[in-house]
Order: sequence, then C-alpha cells, then structure tokens
Amino acid sequence: MFLIELIPDAANTIKIVWWIGLVVALIVTVIDVYFLIRVIKAAKRIDGLAGRTLTAAGGIAGNTASLKNLTATNEVAAALIANAAPIVAVAAALDKKLSLVSNFFGGGKKQ
Repeated sequence: MFLIELIPDAANTIKIVWWIGLVVALIVTVIDVYFLIRVIKAAKRIDGLAGRTLTAAGGIAGNTASLKNLTATNEVAAALIANAAPIVAVAAALDKKLSLVSNFFGGGKKQ
C-alpha cells in the first residue's frame, strides 16, 4: 500500500506494463510459430528428397554391384594374356615356315 500511496497512478501503471508485456509475449509467440511452421515445411521437403535419394542410391548400388567382380576379371585376363604368349610364338613360327613353303613353290609376294 505504501507504493500505491507514493505513486497515485501506480495501479494503472502496473496494468499498462502488464499489457505491454503480454503484447510483446504474443508478438514473440506469433513470430516463433511462423518460424516453427517454416522449419516443419523444410523438414518435410528434406524428408521427401531423402526418400527420392534413397531410391536413387539403391539403383546406383544395384548398377555398380558387378564392379567388385572386375578384379577377378582382370586376374583372368592377365592369365589369358600370359598363356597366349606361347601361342603367339608358335603362330609366328608357323607363319615363317608357311612363308618359306610359299616362297619355295613360287607363291611369294610380288614386289
């Protein structure tokens, strides 16, 4: 009561300050709700894009699954090349002999 006696309009001042506080709190709440709605919309968009990305990632994984077999394929190819070397040598020797036979019978290359 002592404070009210010192300030004649203390009750009105307290009400005004109270209403200003309520209005500020309401404005802050509205702004918070606006930002919360934006965050929820962004989260939904991210969820949708993540679902599409997951589908694409599954397709990529399926399409590249055979790549792990390339090491085995390369090893087999290297073995084939190594085993082909003697065949190439034999083929070259046969070519030389057939060329000699051809030349012997007059079927040599004309120059």
